[in-house]
This record gives sequence, structure tokens and C-alpha cells, in this order.
Amino acid sequence: MSTSEFDIIFRGDIVFGHQLTEVKLKLQQLFKVDAAKVDALFTGRPVPLKRKLDEATAHKYREVLLKAGAQVEICPSDSSPATAAPKPAPVRPAAPAPVNHPAATAAITPVTPIAPVWSIAPAGADLLPANQRPAAAAPVAVDLSGLSLRAQSGNLLDASEVAPTPVATVAVPDLVVAEAGATLSDEDHLPLPLVEIELEYWDIAEAGADLLRDDERPLVVPVAVGPVDFGLAPAGSDLGQLKPQVKPLNPDISGLQLVDPS
Repeated sequence: MSTSEFDIIFRGDIVFGHQLTEVKLKLQQLFKVDAAKVDALFTGRPVPLKRKLDEATAHKYREVLLKAGAQVEICPSDSSPATAAPKPAPVRPAAPAPVNHPAATAAITPVTPIAPVWSIAPAGADLLPANQRPAAAAPVAVDLSGLSLRAQSGNLLDASEVAPTPVATVAVPDLVVAEAGATLSDEDHLPLPLVEIELEYWDIAEAGADLLRDDERPLVVPVAVGPVDFGLAPAGSDLGQLKPQVKPLNPDISGLQLVDPS
């Protein structure tokens, strides 16, 4: 068995599926301390709960704390809690068989958290020591022989470097301005064909005269109507129209009787 020593580190994480209030209550019962001391463990900083344990005892403590809902880590004692390995993602431990562990009843005395010694570096200081800085990259030789400086104002290109602007060719016809009121393009007008109308047979008819001759009127054949045998029915007569099918009512009058008014 390994003779290395281990520490139990707690960062304030709880096992998935447990409630924070229940975990704090169980830790009070395990540590036999008040609520204020248990709340001091949930700061997010690594807190060593037990130090200098052998590997078997460290795993027993871890199993008890996991059962209580506290996510803890086992780290070698020679490593500081502040530089311990990154915490794993919270996982649900397998439910152990009901065994009476001696660590479950032992009084666990929480160790005072060790606050890291931090300071603020001056502005512009290198945060890495010299042995941790990456090797300086080899300087790149840039050929600047083809570059030159020119005055701030003006064009950066020489006249020989400026491409000439192409001149657009515009066809301008030989046009003149006509005088006001002049007829434009008389020579370009096409002659319109004249409609020949013979007016010698035309005349103006008198008002109300028939404009058609007898031979121009359409022939209208009169409709032959035979003798009619119909007349007017008296008011209210039945003309044989279709009547709605109304079911007659048969009221029960067995309970009615006539009474002599005298």
C-alpha cells in the first residue's frame, strides 16, 4: 500500500440531486459544529477538511462526505489547495452497501481555510516569471528599400502612374433652335391620304322626317294570334295554384260543452 499522505479538499460543490440546505445540515451533524462554521465552507475557495491521511482513510472520508452530498477531492498533501488539480464535474456516486464506517461517527474538525497570498502587480508589469515566458520570436526582416515617404497633402501617385480617364464619345446631331411658333419638320411630314366623299347625293332631311325609304325598312311579319278564350276571375277565386301541405288540426273538445246563455 502506498505510504503517501492525502488531504480532503472541499470547494463548496454539492453532489447532483442533493439540496443545499440538506447538505449543510448533514455537515453540521458530521462536523458537530454550528451553522455559521458550515456556511464558511461554501465560499468557492478550496478548503482542506482533513490533512495527512493515508489513501484508505482518505477514501473512507470521501465516501462519507459524498453520501452526505458534499463533493470533495483527494489531493496529495504536498500540493497546496490553491494549486490543486481542477475540480471534476459533479457526478452522483454509486450507492455503497450499508456498512458502519468508523469515519462516519468520528468527529471531523474542519481546518481553517488557507487564504492565498495575492498582490496587485504594477501597471505594465509582466505577470509571468522569466522561466515561464515563451521564447522570443526571431525578428522578421522586412525589405523597406522600395518604400518612401511623401508629403501629407497631394496625390500619392506620380503623374506617370495615374491612368488616363477615358473620354466618352458622344454623337451630337446638327440641331438648331427654331423660332417661337414655327412648325417643326415640315419637310419630314408624311402626306396623309385624303378620303374621297361624294356629297352630291347627300341632303339634309327635315326635322321629324323618316331617314329610311320604304325599300330600306326591314320587313316585320306580324304574329298571328288566335281567338282567346279567357276572362278575369272574381276577386278571391282559386286559380289552381299549388297549396302547401298543411296537416289539419284535430283538437280534443271532449271537455267542452255548450251552456244556454238564458
